[in-house]
Amino acid sequence: MMFSNENFPSTKERPHLSRHEATGLRVVSWSSLRNRAELLKGLAWSSAAAEPTDAQLLLEAWRRWGPGCAAHLLGEFAFVVTDTNTGQTYLARDPMGVKPLYYRISGDDVQHAFSAAAFAPGGAWQAEPDMDWAARYLLHLSDHTVNTAYQGVFKLPPGHWLCVGPGSATRMERYFEFRDDAPPAKHRQERWVEEYRSVLEEAIRCRMLPDGAMATENSGGIDSATITAYLARFLGTPGERLHSFGFAMAEQEPAFILETSQAAGITHNYIVTGSYGEARQDAVIARGLAVLGYPQEHGNAGAHTIFYRECQLRGITALFSGFGGDEVVTNPGNLLRYELLDAGDYRNLWDILPGDPVRRVLRMGKAVTMGRRSPAYRPTFFSAWNARWPHQLLRDDVVQRLGLHEAYMETARFDAPYRRINDFILQYHLHRMQVTTRLENCTLMAAAYGVDYRWPLWDVRLVQQYLSTPSIEKVGPRGIGRYLHRRAIDGVVPKRVAWKPSKDMGYAAAHERHKTSGMIQTAEWARRHEAHLHPALQELIDREKFKSQIARALQGGADPGFDFSFHRAVNAIAWLNHWLYAGKMPG
Repeated sequence: MMFSNENFPSTKERPHLSRHEATGLRVVSWSSLRNRAELLKGLAWSSAAAEPTDAQLLLEAWRRWGPGCAAHLLGEFAFVVTDTNTGQTYLARDPMGVKPLYYRISGDDVQHAFSAAAFAPGGAWQAEPDMDWAARYLLHLSDHTVNTAYQGVFKLPPGHWLCVGPGSATRMERYFEFRDDAPPAKHRQERWVEEYRSVLEEAIRCRMLPDGAMATENSGGIDSATITAYLARFLGTPGERLHSFGFAMAEQEPAFILETSQAAGITHNYIVTGSYGEARQDAVIARGLAVLGYPQEHGNAGAHTIFYRECQLRGITALFSGFGGDEVVTNPGNLLRYELLDAGDYRNLWDILPGDPVRRVLRMGKAVTMGRRSPAYRPTFFSAWNARWPHQLLRDDVVQRLGLHEAYMETARFDAPYRRINDFILQYHLHRMQVTTRLENCTLMAAAYGVDYRWPLWDVRLVQQYLSTPSIEKVGPRGIGRYLHRRAIDGVVPKRVAWKPSKDMGYAAAHERHKTSGMIQTAEWARRHEAHLHPALQELIDREKFKSQIARALQGGADPGFDFSFHRAVNAIAWLNHWLYAGKMPG
């Protein structure tokens, strides 16, 4: 067994190493366990003994329960147990994949690390870049629960453990599954709101620091406002202990951000109103590659660097995020109309239809006559995806060899194939675990600044509570989405925020501004990267098409399909270029 810690991004966040010399066991872990009291009781830990570290608890859990130990844990963790007597190595990762764990197997040996930087040039072990991964990355199709940007290097999937040892087959098992056990119901009951609220509060409370300063990301939306308002409420007087960070690029965002902060009594508010320039963005990429080991697959990892830096400057070690709501607990519940239609529950279907009586009659008729069949794609996605495809920059032979057009259009399906809220969540968001990409990228980037990211809305107990709640609770009269969550936070989050009917903050105007000055700035950045395009990228990209797009972008302004595609493509090329040049890019 070989473990790399030299590329781990921060001294404050370095994993903990513990040994049990009598048995020849060793554990290295990066963990934040949330059920310590339960574990201490289950492991019969002596009350007279010193308070154990997480690593010591994990080692004792392995001794007691063996490979099944991960199923007894609650929280965010990645850990490896090695038996120096037998040579067996055991790896486990939390159900949501908050803490990353990378590995490469060679015979009976396994190399593992908490950052893929261990496998990058200059790392403990060097691996070959996977250029098929790079091609997918250019279309934002690279995120995967197992595969990485390096050949032969993998991620342990969330909710799994892996055993590797001499003389025995490598064995991987999934130890955690969410349940689809919501009972059928035709009437709403207040007890479901109370049960959900109780779990929500515990998910936030158990992640709070006992002392010291904390920060919260506040976008003005319902998810981040929930975390912000409850943190302030639990603290009583936020004072110096709670700071709020937010981006305000759209016209309504400042007002909604401050609405929650002012109601909660938060005095330390930091609002960012501009984006990085070219030089600053290149610096973010360089830092990101040193931390992650290969290009970021979720933009927030690098974009939120300004928050991590502020946390570091102000001695803040815990940063809370409301990410996860849209995917599960504040899912808008659009599929309930299909559930009710398929169940023949026309009374409740009528209740959730929006509009005045005439429009509701028309919608009811349309649902009954045309709603028996699901569309193949989300219509708005299908139209947008088709408009953007002509602007992609990969060479035709690469697209055909990897079947990338089909894979790209597959993502336009989104919730279209599903007819139940829980099916969409379980079979799309939680099965494919695309959300894990943001969790692992952001967790690593924040750790580089000594900051522990905390994601209460991804607490497995809260996710399960939502899945176990009848669907009728999740959508309100006249189609009010996020109804379960809105009722639970009512009275804590300001009503204007909690009951805002739309997520739109005036983004159209912000996009229009970006299409002018933002487009020219991106084109200048693109021109520099095109002039020094790495040879491996030249094998993937249609260079003449890229030059043509740069010339078009330099004129400023463009149709939405081109604008969106060009910005994303240039950002991806910049990350790939820096990565492939291993920090030694010409010019």
